[in-house]
Amino acid sequence: MKKETRLFIIASLILVALAIILIVSYFLNLDVLLAAFVYMITLVLFVAVIYLLRKWRKDASAFVEERLDSGVLEAMKVSRIGILIYDEDFIIRYMSPLFAELEIDANGQKVVAWQKDLQDLINGSVDHVIVTLKDNKYEVQKKSDEEILFFKDITREYDLERHYEEEAYVLGYLSFDNYEELLDLDGENSTNTSEIKTVVYDYFKRFGIAYKTLRNDRLFLVLNELVYSELVKDHFTVMNLVKKEAKRLDLSLTISIALARGSKDIRELDESALNLLDLAQTRGGDQVVVRKEGEDAQYFGGSSEAKEKSSKVKVRVNANSIRNLIVRSSKVIICGHLDMDADCVGAALCMSSIVQGFKKEAYIIAKSGGVEMMTKSVMDRFSKELEERHHLISINEALNQYDDNTLVIMVDHHMADMSNGQELLKKAKRVLIIDHHRRRADLDTKPVLVYIEASASSSCELLAEFIPYLLRRNSLGAIEANFMYLGMLIDTNQFRVRTGVRTFDAASRLRDLGADPVLCESLKEEPYETIRQRALIIDQSILYKEGLLISALENGIFNRTVIAQAGDEMLKTKGVRAVFVIAKIKEDEVAISARSKNNFNVQMVMEKINGGGHMTAAGLQSKEYSVLELKAQLLEAIEAYLKGEEESASNT
Repeated sequence: MKKETRLFIIASLILVALAIILIVSYFLNLDVLLAAFVYMITLVLFVAVIYLLRKWRKDASAFVEERLDSGVLEAMKVSRIGILIYDEDFIIRYMSPLFAELEIDANGQKVVAWQKDLQDLINGSVDHVIVTLKDNKYEVQKKSDEEILFFKDITREYDLERHYEEEAYVLGYLSFDNYEELLDLDGENSTNTSEIKTVVYDYFKRFGIAYKTLRNDRLFLVLNELVYSELVKDHFTVMNLVKKEAKRLDLSLTISIALARGSKDIRELDESALNLLDLAQTRGGDQVVVRKEGEDAQYFGGSSEAKEKSSKVKVRVNANSIRNLIVRSSKVIICGHLDMDADCVGAALCMSSIVQGFKKEAYIIAKSGGVEMMTKSVMDRFSKELEERHHLISINEALNQYDDNTLVIMVDHHMADMSNGQELLKKAKRVLIIDHHRRRADLDTKPVLVYIEASASSSCELLAEFIPYLLRRNSLGAIEANFMYLGMLIDTNQFRVRTGVRTFDAASRLRDLGADPVLCESLKEEPYETIRQRALIIDQSILYKEGLLISALENGIFNRTVIAQAGDEMLKTKGVRAVFVIAKIKEDEVAISARSKNNFNVQMVMEKINGGGHMTAAGLQSKEYSVLELKAQLLEAIEAYLKGEEESASNT
């Protein structure tokens, strides 16, 4: 249409100009006949242009009619369905009357230039798209093997569906973390915690969330999708409000919130919300965990380190459950994570000693999956004693030993894809997990018991707490105690990070069992190559943004422990909040080691790229991406985290 208009205007202007020339020629006694002749020729051309334009429009209509069955156009008008036809150059040649009613004229334009959202539909990557035209919603489909698009008005259905989605139930729970530990005998903190609860109640009233107190430290929440979307926009600032009030009252109190959505089954939502609350608390609390049915869990918050929970009752109850599992098993096979470190080996040796104390066969998968370099040298040093006291086997030997009554224990990890016993875990019917890393939402095994304490410094610390309840006399010797002490020493960076009363209680218990701190320090002595690699990593680091160091090494293969140690070393730099080291640990495998201080959550950054860990120590391993590809993903994750930090701070 625009093309026709332009041609008509140009032709008209030429005719007017020639008419003026003809008149001027007459009055000036110029060659009027010549001017009249030119004018007549131009008039003929003008008529020809008009004829061609009309013919072009008729051809366009014929083009439509050739492709549509008889009566279809009339049906389109009645049902308010629009038709758009474009040519091989993606130029729009025809738009049905519906578009004229909407005062839309895109004839002569390219389809995608008019509506970018139609690109994927034209390419064939999707079978339909929804576009907005004059505040109405239209579903657009393409006729197979033809340059024809059909627009169907779905505004009413779209509005009804959106209204239905906004009114869908979201169920949840809120828990006050460490609430029981705060209540002292004289009840002083009871009044203070009530002030914090008032902050929560006011926040919920502001957003229209219905809540019910189930017990002193737990609320049941009912809201809908519309309210949930408002909470997401607000970035759940209730968590910061609680921490701010707790700081004013000099209390160490945070909250955990679990929300389940996307299901019509109320019972299913309730069960999912309870599981999510357990997940949030297992990960250390101070966070919101949300899951929509059929999708992965999302995390909000988690900006503080997991608080230490010194419940001896919980330890004793879990110890009793572990004892029952061991006693009822034919044998026990213990698996660690790939490239086992000192904490993993120490925990495995301790568990093996516990199992043998109950007169059961215990096997440790230590000859498959790799052992970290420093730990391997220590194991080689004490290989004779270890072989005498424990059964160290390969994964193939483990599979041969397995029967349906075998108990498989995962130590220092909780995901099968990280395990040196992956094939065994696929068959295992009875699995026990003992770990200190922040839990992922979905376990890829079906364990009979899960004991994950994110507040613990190490897996050896957790096992040391079980010793009074599970260890038989003389079952654990000085070698095992030294391995466990070494594991704690490394995981806490010389007892400088992630330590609490429980950590030093566990270390004291290991000292009583024969652990020698001087010996453990000497076991950490490093070869020259390790020191050289660490220096190279530090030398290649760059200051990405204020407080963030990144070292990405494309060449060479580095020991995983060395990568972590280099990160710890760089973190000592003044003003540095977090450190990220990216390097190859095998020819076909790249790792990221992330370390931070308490004001930066590297675990949240790593989870954005399918990693995990703790707030101040996290990482990932990948065989799919190169160093540069992982670096690009890391930078995107960091930017997303920093943006969330800024928005949370501004909302607070």
